[in-house]
Amino acid sequence: MKLRSLIVSLASGALIATGLIVPPAHAVDPVVRVSCPAVAAVNKALGTTTLTHLTSRLDACSYASQPIAHSTDAQLIMVLDRGTPADTQRAIEDGWPNDYPYSFSPVPVPELGAGAFWWADASPMMAHWQVSPGLVGLLTGGLLTPQNLAATARLFRPMMEVYTVPGEHTVNGRRWRTTCEDYSQTERCRTEIWATVITVVGGRYLRTDGWAFNSLTYRWSDRTLWKTNPLGDTGSWTSTDGRQWKTECDNAASGRGACRSYRMTTVVGWTGSAYKQENKWVLNNQVLFT
Repeated sequence: MKLRSLIVSLASGALIATGLIVPPAHAVDPVVRVSCPAVAAVNKALGTTTLTHLTSRLDACSYASQPIAHSTDAQLIMVLDRGTPADTQRAIEDGWPNDYPYSFSPVPVPELGAGAFWWADASPMMAHWQVSPGLVGLLTGGLLTPQNLAATARLFRPMMEVYTVPGEHTVNGRRWRTTCEDYSQTERCRTEIWATVITVVGGRYLRTDGWAFNSLTYRWSDRTLWKTNPLGDTGSWTSTDGRQWKTECDNAASGRGACRSYRMTTVVGWTGSAYKQENKWVLNNQVLFT
């Protein structure tokens, strides 16, 4: 088990920390935060009813049929880290002892994308795949099989992916597009959604399908950085252009450790028989705290 622990350490990014493997360059660094799926969803993907408990941390999810006091209690573990499957495979190959009784024989998993693979020795199988740009997933456990691997792995996604990970995403049949850039001591992401937008042109209502602004997201940073910014504290104000704003923090809408800011906006909607204009609070941005 000592050898396997070493291999797991290598596979989950130990070489990245020492600079021997350099993650691919992106506009902004990927955030190592995983959204842990519910126990019921994991059981369904695995084809079992065994799991009853979930323990999570920012970069990992552990599942078991009993309370998890130690990592050895877990029957399924997912770990998210920076890198690529190719990085992981090289790390395992470089660290594999010549006198080990098992050979390293990676098996491709095309259902999980380019470079994805699984392998096994005398212990449960381990799988590695590109979860999103710059982030690689490690999934292992005695309940995993080649048959249920892909369905189970697809459940694990970066936290708040639509709002914090650059690229195009499809969620519940809707198309989303996100771009991110450095902003002060954090990063700011702009999320758009493919939608039908109704505007007034020349006194007539015009319906247009295309990318429409959804919201801005300021990725996780220390709350103290926002102590003088109205976007980081509950309150309301009027901006210099005369627009009304309000911010709500740590409530049911924003969630704990976050703020959501809304702007009073004139919107046009279709009632089913006529167009209607109304002023309402519309989400503009959210600030996430570490």
